[in-house]
Amino acid sequence: MITKIIWEAFSVALLLYGLYLVYVFLWFSSFRILEIDMTTAKIISGSIIGIILLFSSFKWTKKKRKELQLLKEKEKEE
Repeated sequence: MITKIIWEAFSVALLLYGLYLVYVFLWFSSFRILEIDMTTAKIISGSIIGIILLFSSFKWTKKKRKELQLLKEKEKEE
């Protein structure tokens, strides 16, 4: 059980770190390549990362809800 918790924490940390790297890449690319001012580039990058984070959170919550339902069904059978 503890390994599962550690694995979940590790995967969340990797997700957040990856999102940060994508945010910096999008921000820098839009600022330098597309020549958008810095504030607009950060807002656009933040919005994209926010959408990705919301989608990932929704997917994770849905997966965990299914796992909890399966555990409850298993306990009822015993």
